[in-house]
Amino acid sequence: MPPKPVRTLALIIALFSFAPTAVADTQSLETLLAYLKSPVANTRRDAARKLGERRARTQLVVEALAVAARKDEDSRVRQEAIRSLGMIKDFSALSEMLDALKDPDRDVRRETVRGLVALYTEHNIDFIVNRRVGWNRFNPILDTNDNEVVEPYQRIDSSIINHLGDSARGDSDLDVRIAAIRAIGVLRGWGAIDKLGEALNADQDARIDVIRTFIKIGDESAGKYLIPFFRDSDRKVRTQAMVAAGLLKYRAAVDPLLSVYGLGPEKEGLMSKVGRKVKNPFSYTPARDEAALWALALIGDVKAEQTFVENMADKDDDRRQYAFEGLARIADSRHLDQTSRMILTEDTSDVKLAQHWALYKMGSRPNIQQVVRKLDTYQAEQAREYLMEVDSPADLYPYLQSSNQKTRREVIAILGRIGDKETIRELEPIARSSGAETANAATVAIKRIEWRLSGRPRANDEVLTRERPRR
Repeated sequence: MPPKPVRTLALIIALFSFAPTAVADTQSLETLLAYLKSPVANTRRDAARKLGERRARTQLVVEALAVAARKDEDSRVRQEAIRSLGMIKDFSALSEMLDALKDPDRDVRRETVRGLVALYTEHNIDFIVNRRVGWNRFNPILDTNDNEVVEPYQRIDSSIINHLGDSARGDSDLDVRIAAIRAIGVLRGWGAIDKLGEALNADQDARIDVIRTFIKIGDESAGKYLIPFFRDSDRKVRTQAMVAAGLLKYRAAVDPLLSVYGLGPEKEGLMSKVGRKVKNPFSYTPARDEAALWALALIGDVKAEQTFVENMADKDDDRRQYAFEGLARIADSRHLDQTSRMILTEDTSDVKLAQHWALYKMGSRPNIQQVVRKLDTYQAEQAREYLMEVDSPADLYPYLQSSNQKTRREVIAILGRIGDKETIRELEPIARSSGAETANAATVAIKRIEWRLSGRPRANDEVLTRERPRR
């Protein structure tokens, strides 16, 4: 053990090293507001940041930050002020935030984009200003760092979408344009579709982000901007354009997709073929005709029925899977017998799951249980996507009593997305009498349905108040 004088000196040093933090943690709002006027830029930046962290939604704080965002000579102070206004979520400073989209400093403009989105979400939205990592072949909006989107019932101020659309189309800096495009996606900004369409045509470097934003918005009217890119020379652009049209269920794309499918795969070298056979879910770019088949399967139009039939026995697993997914969406019982025979000899689990789903959609109702049971396996994402398209929410009600708790909660979550008033009545007993995790899942599902049906949450919304029985 060190001698007493050494121990005492160490304690004194430790106390002094912690002192600034302790002082900072106890600074009053008045002190921080005063520091926001300091001649020292670093002090003003620190004050602006801490005011946001306090989430103090007072008129004095909001006005002080708005002035700093508009007038401070230091760009980083303006940046911190904008960030804090987004965290505080007070719309009285919206005009200053929108003005900041024209700030001469690119970093301030980019932070403003993030701040505007922060007005509506508490989730991590750093991906808006980061470089993208990859994308998921089952659901291209869910890549490794980009899965945030507001609920469909959430109303977004139209002036925000308008200004973000202007930035997406016309900002001088590529990173700001991409940030604005991604922000529109998070906010489901359908009002900016036409401006995004202009950006898609004019901005080659932003095309992938525009296409993914169209998917997030989810409005089929964006489909008309995608068709010209089905034959783009960039494999990734044309793949995502076709898949986006499929996800948007844009039926006007069926004939152009069939035309692309008819072109067959591109001619390519051996190395390219070998490279693509490694089906990494974050870089999946199939051959041109396979991408068209994938998109056609997502739409499921009867015009492509013969194309699906031709691929039912293809040697490629993915093509077989797309064939059965497309036939499932057409839901013609004429293919039920053939699918029933083929499922007996199918060895690939993803294809077999697609076949079970197709059989259910073709009228063999018991096959839905084969899809539901995959919710607790590595195929959960594929099964979840299928079950979002059940013919009726009632088809899932029996599985609300599943003994598998993960399966049960997955079914509850799906019903929260697709359910109706009858579904609420099915979920209420579960919310009242289940364990905490399942009861919470049921309550969220109920509120999600109610808010979707009514158009928005209400301040006087009642939660379930009846006492749960003792367990």
